[in-house]
Amino acid sequence: MGAFSSVCSLLNEAMPIQGASTLTNISEQTFPKNIASSIKDPKFLNFFFRNLRYTGERESSFLQESGVEGDYPFVSLCGLEVNYIRPACTPIVFHSLEDGDLVFGGSMTQPFDYSYLAMSKNTGKIYHQLRVPLKNGNGQEDFGLLRSTVAIALSDKITPGTTDEDPWTIVREDGTEVPIQWLPEYSEPGSWAMPEAE
Repeated sequence: MGAFSSVCSLLNEAMPIQGASTLTNISEQTFPKNIASSIKDPKFLNFFFRNLRYTGERESSFLQESGVEGDYPFVSLCGLEVNYIRPACTPIVFHSLEDGDLVFGGSMTQPFDYSYLAMSKNTGKIYHQLRVPLKNGNGQEDFGLLRSTVAIALSDKITPGTTDEDPWTIVREDGTEVPIQWLPEYSEPGSWAMPEAE
């Protein structure tokens, strides 16, 4: 769950009070130092991720007025509050693989499927297609990042392609090889991506 706070940068939009809106920077300039500074409540995390979606027109207008349009491609609604999200690469990070399910948020799951894996040509990171696309999207497939510990656990089953353009493959439990698709260009992090901690 520490991956959540190191990946997401949140901004809160306060509801207009007498015609004024405020933008409060919570953690954009700092990276968590340890797990104690991470958001840990599974119930809150599940609520947060259930309400995750692409930034809509209303939120985009606010961002434009604030001079940061395009910097926060995702939001999570919490009643009247809007949490703006600027991830390093994707707002969904699968932090565990348990009994055939990928786990994200606090305890939310989706089935793991070898054929849903994708690899970034730019970074070599491994992603898994989301079973349910994020709201307000353009109808294209969405992907969540596999945390490095999950990717490492799968690494003994992965074989690199013979050339840079050839897809890598992964071996299922039954011994069949499945190609790992390339992450679609539209799913690569945009100019909004947060720099990764060194």
